[in-house]
Amino acid sequence: MRDRYEEFDKRGAQVLAIAPDTFENARNFFREHDIPFPCLPDADRTVFRQYDVKSAMISLGQRPGLFIIDKDGIVRYAYLGWQQWEIPSVDETLVQLDALS
Repeated sequence: MRDRYEEFDKRGAQVLAIAPDTFENARNFFREHDIPFPCLPDADRTVFRQYDVKSAMISLGQRPGLFIIDKDGIVRYAYLGWQQWEIPSVDETLVQLDALS
């Protein structure tokens, strides 16, 4: 998403990453990797629990989740993977986003 962030921006979409980490660690990671969108640190995983993104032994850590939420706060697309590398591609995410417009 970082390398194709402009495609989201052109669609009027806001990308927000939620990291199960401290503010300092998340900030350092985002700066180090030059990520252009904001990150919400969620060290106590409050947001993760609200969206049912649970850490599990089977996933070898944190399950990945990707959500498209409209301006009214309604989840229009949700994807929860079981392994850390399971996340929809940018192309698939843009298709889902375009389908909502």
